[in-house]
Amino acid sequence: MPEAKKPEIGAEIEALCPKCKGATVHVIEVIKTPELMKVMCKTCLNSHRFRPPKGGATKTLKTPKAKKPKLDPQTREERKWNRLLEHADKEKAVSYSMNSSFTENDVIDHTKFGVGVVVKILDHGKITVIFQDGLRNMVQNFKTR
Repeated sequence: MPEAKKPEIGAEIEALCPKCKGATVHVIEVIKTPELMKVMCKTCLNSHRFRPPKGGATKTLKTPKAKKPKLDPQTREERKWNRLLEHADKEKAVSYSMNSSFTENDVIDHTKFGVGVVVKILDHGKITVIFQDGLRNMVQNFKTR
């Protein structure tokens, strides 16, 4: 049985190409260990890490690091809303009206969305308010004719 050749930079090797989605001929570009190589596909010229072709030699995989679970965006905004309300006086909540003018950190009481805190003044006629269910852009200083 012939011995397996030791990989060399510039040598051709068959590998799986993620761009071509199949086993193609590659050229070895970087060798860290016999299992960890960077190769370039001769078909599409894409450089990537070496992936042995199906049915070829199997390599040991490292166990991936445990990832921190991502918070649901709604949960993140709800936590922000709770933090802002802790520092705000809920008793001084003003009823929302499109004709009223608001400043940042004002607490408003909306008939549909409930209690919210103004987090940003977008321009003279628009504000961003955070409610328990998320951020909302609202109208302010609306003048009726």
